Amino acid sequence: MEDIQELIKQCVANDRLGQEKLYKKFYPALFLLCRKFFPEQADALEVLNDGMLKVFKNIGLFKDDKGQFFNWVYTIVRNTALDRLKNVKWAEHVDVASIDISYNDNPLSAMESGDIYKLLDVLPPATRAICILFYLEGFSISEICARLQLSQGTVKWHLSETRSKLKPVLLKYYS
Repeated sequence: MEDIQELIKQCVANDRLGQEKLYKKFYPALFLLCRKFFPEQADALEVLNDGMLKVFKNIGLFKDDKGQFFNWVYTIVRNTALDRLKNVKWAEHVDVASIDISYNDNPLSAMESGDIYKLLDVLPPATRAICILFYLEGFSISEICARLQLSQGTVKWHLSETRSKLKPVLLKYYS
């Protein structure tokens, strides 16, 4: 297997074979990341490809002393997915006063990752995205609001919807 530094050099030189090798090396993890946000494989693949295009265009900007290369790529692809989610029509019918979100109560924490993704398929796309950002990616409510340009009430509503839609499934899972 080729060294990651060698692949980076090839990509900086715009070597198509190097780009293909790098893409294939990170594809499994990055595709799973995109599937978190987009239940349809075609949508996930489109976002992954858009993200990797950004990686290849900006690979010369990567600095070893700033962190691991995979984390840099992951962040670019995740941000590409989040940018795409901005175009989703979000529900705005929210009663903020009736919603209480506990930061310590993660209904997904004890589940296997494969089971989590199957479970998330029951959620509408907007609710699924916010659920993933909050519970799996560790974003705070205010970070989600800023990133997706949503009100705090809307984000809390989606988290409340996550709990109400997943509760019956989780009760079966743990019974």
